[in-house]
Amino acid sequence: HKQNSPPTQTSNQDNAQQKPRLDLRDAPDRKTFYDRPSSPLATLETWILEQNCRLLTIAGMAGTGKSAIARHLIPQIQTQFDRIIWRSLRTSPPLETTLKTLIQFLSNRTDISLPANTDAQLSILIEILRENRCLIILDDVQQILSSGQLAGHYKPGYENYGTLFKLIGEIPHNSCLILNSWEPPSDILTFTDDNSAVCLLQLTGLGEVATEIRREKGLLDEEYWTKLMELNQGNPLWLKLVAQTINNLFDGKVSQYLSYQPVFLGDELTPILQQHYQRLSEIEKQAIGLISNETEPLSLTQFMAKCQGSQVELFKAIQSLDRRGMIEKLSCEAETVFTIPPVLKQYVKMIGE
Repeated sequence: HKQNSPPTQTSNQDNAQQKPRLDLRDAPDRKTFYDRPSSPLATLETWILEQNCRLLTIAGMAGTGKSAIARHLIPQIQTQFDRIIWRSLRTSPPLETTLKTLIQFLSNRTDISLPANTDAQLSILIEILRENRCLIILDDVQQILSSGQLAGHYKPGYENYGTLFKLIGEIPHNSCLILNSWEPPSDILTFTDDNSAVCLLQLTGLGEVATEIRREKGLLDEEYWTKLMELNQGNPLWLKLVAQTINNLFDGKVSQYLSYQPVFLGDELTPILQQHYQRLSEIEKQAIGLISNETEPLSLTQFMAKCQGSQVELFKAIQSLDRRGMIEKLSCEAETVFTIPPVLKQYVKMIGE
């Protein structure tokens, strides 16, 4: 499958030599890819091909590169699979719709008659995953998860997706399901620690690799690039949006952009931060608001002393924010301290004014 060829290959194009069958109509284009020093691409390849991971979740805030990593992974491992399909859940399709799409493509039978019972459909899918080595990528999984609750809870009516994920993770087969999501479904976390067939990759920023983006965008004042990276937590999308602002308003001068406090977030980045903030539960909003008002990272002890609410609920809020990638843990000699990305901190303070 060449990069410039049509993204979808149907059964009419299949032949004896062609492997695998691909349906990438929902997949993004393969664009410039920025790998990290920790090389998550190599990690994913190891988990899938050597560890035989059956259920893999790539989690991280918008713009961290979840879809890009999954898209660039496909050419590296596609010869090991018989069928590969990419579907987005951005429109929150019911499980029945998703199952029908997957079964029709993976079985290579668009005329297949499916039972009305969801459990029976799941059984058919599992049998296909046993008979063929299939790679399924489900993108935008956060769209079937609830807002206003702690991370990972399903929207009403979408709980049966949890059954799909549980079956694929627990029942032996040679296929793999990759989930791309802003946050991991909570039930997946119950069997990731002691099950090598179920893995979670939490994406963060690019680190020093972000220098490539700043150089590509023609930004000046290289001595300020590290500070700019820290401001945006090395998030590839956030960096690109901020670089546009710097080029448009400050002729590429990073030092001039950073001299204005608070820095200007721009109309492109603010809606992205708003989407993440609106998904939070009230206790999470309380926690992130408190941290935003602090100039230094907070330890758990300090956090508990300042925040209202029961200790159990506050622990859950911190854990949930961590799963969403919206809080940073820093190791100190005495105890772990917490902070949030400066850009997110600025947004929270802005809406609180």
